[in-house]
Amino acid sequence: MSQDQDIALEEQFAQKRMSKQTFLRLMAYLRPYKRQFVLNLAFTTFATASSLLGPKFIQVGIDRFLTDFTSAEAALSGILMVSVIYLVNLFAGWFLSVAQVKTSIAIGQGAMNDLRKSVFAHIQSLSLNFFDRTRQGRIISRADSDINSLDQVLTWGANQLLSSGLTLLGACAILLQYEWRLCLAVSSVLPILAVATRVFQVRVLRAYRRLVEQGSRVTAALAENVSGVRVVQAFSREDLNLERFREINSEYAERFTAAARIFHVYIPLIPMLSGVGTAIILGYGGHLAMRNEITVGELAAFIIYLGMFFGPIQTMGDLYNSVLSAAASSERIFQLLETRPQVIDLPSAGALPRIEGRVQFENVSFRYETTPADKWILDRVSFEILPGQMVALVGSTGSGKTTIASLLARFYEPQLGRILIDGLDLLSTTIESLRSQIGIVTQENFLFTGSIMENLKFGRPSATDGEVIEAAQMLGTHEMILGLQEGYQTDVSERGGNLSAGERQLITFTRAMVARPRILILDEATSAVDSQTESVIQNALEKLFEKRTSFVIAHRLSTVRHADQILVLKDGEIVESGTHERLLLSKGRYSQLHDEFVRQ
Repeated sequence: MSQDQDIALEEQFAQKRMSKQTFLRLMAYLRPYKRQFVLNLAFTTFATASSLLGPKFIQVGIDRFLTDFTSAEAALSGILMVSVIYLVNLFAGWFLSVAQVKTSIAIGQGAMNDLRKSVFAHIQSLSLNFFDRTRQGRIISRADSDINSLDQVLTWGANQLLSSGLTLLGACAILLQYEWRLCLAVSSVLPILAVATRVFQVRVLRAYRRLVEQGSRVTAALAENVSGVRVVQAFSREDLNLERFREINSEYAERFTAAARIFHVYIPLIPMLSGVGTAIILGYGGHLAMRNEITVGELAAFIIYLGMFFGPIQTMGDLYNSVLSAAASSERIFQLLETRPQVIDLPSAGALPRIEGRVQFENVSFRYETTPADKWILDRVSFEILPGQMVALVGSTGSGKTTIASLLARFYEPQLGRILIDGLDLLSTTIESLRSQIGIVTQENFLFTGSIMENLKFGRPSATDGEVIEAAQMLGTHEMILGLQEGYQTDVSERGGNLSAGERQLITFTRAMVARPRILILDEATSAVDSQTESVIQNALEKLFEKRTSFVIAHRLSTVRHADQILVLKDGEIVESGTHERLLLSKGRYSQLHDEFVRQ
């Protein structure tokens, strides 16, 4: 998927309000917290009721004990009693608000953690064709920033909506109870608020759409430059790339500023209209109070309730902005969760028994999704490998060597033909039972953060330290590991950045050995080690190859000369097969590759 397609998809999502289907699907993550959710709504309801009672106590205190009293002593006693009741109500509201906040956080963060785990688990289940066509930055954005943008809605959305709605309705009812003429006078500012809200919704939606579009460019640029930092530095592209990023980031800042400007022009409008309403109440309400048509306490309470009327409107404006963000993020997250892996277990699939190691490719043809329809990466490839044999795959770049290994590990599935292990079609077996018996070492030498020991146990966590050390000794990597700062407990930085390429390669090789694979695949596994270290490994491999079927992909033909069978590939076809000596005598493609290797 191109960057333009990515951005078009982001814009498509950004234009959507939250659909009913998306809302219900998002709310499903709150279902495990149903009991806490009900408690949260109860706390919110009682806390809101407490806040609505406050102005009423003030009105009673003013009217009964400050402006209309017969005895100063009785008035003082009464006002103290009202003050105590007001404080009790205030502390009760505070306690309910604290309980509401605690349950809100527990519900929201629990739901977000569940969603984050679902996304993480789903990403790991997707087939490699998804990662071939999807940008890394876009995947990370789904599991990180998109989920984080749901915080306001999942954590605070329900109680903010309930509290604002109850406060709005309660304030309206109480205001009407006090004096309908004052309510009518104050309502003169509502048409202005309605028009402003409509304009705000249209403009902020458009601005947010443009912001999301540019945000995708920023994320893509960051992910691309972090992943390719070695290439950037190798070609001294730091300044040029910084300039490109500065342009993208400046555009993002401008769009963010435009969106923020719209939002922060609208939001101050609400307290300003509230102030206009207060001025109307003071003028007209004061007139009514002087004519004894309302009391001073009712006027004071009316002013406080008016503030409580406009406050929820501002809160709902903030919530609306959060819902816009959450709607776009939810659509993108669920679009990812709806992506189905291409390689899956069939309903009839069974566990693969312990592998003996007989491998057969029968007229296998394969092409990637990005490959033109008239071009096959593998074209009717057939061969058979006997248990315990070492087979070498050689050929120029793009000939299909790594594709054979990927199909054998069932990272992909062929469009035509079939692959069998011990006579069983791979489609009839479960993926986990297959891959648990295959060890793969690639030239990428990817390591995870943690200790060396943890990385070596990655393929078989149940392995003991003694088994790990035994495998390292057999392979000849034990001394190298002991030479590190803390030996097997040496911490590995991200992607193994604190180790040399050769050290990373040796550790990944030992990791595969600790997993005790029945089939071993080495894809340019010795490309990062020097000739002396390679010689040590070759001696250890002779013992290991005797116990398992092994596939070796290498450009260094010195590493495959002892193979039981060499398959020579060209343009997706096997053009030659045989032993090193026989192929040299045939003077074919292998002999040409060998002569080129010798001349290097």
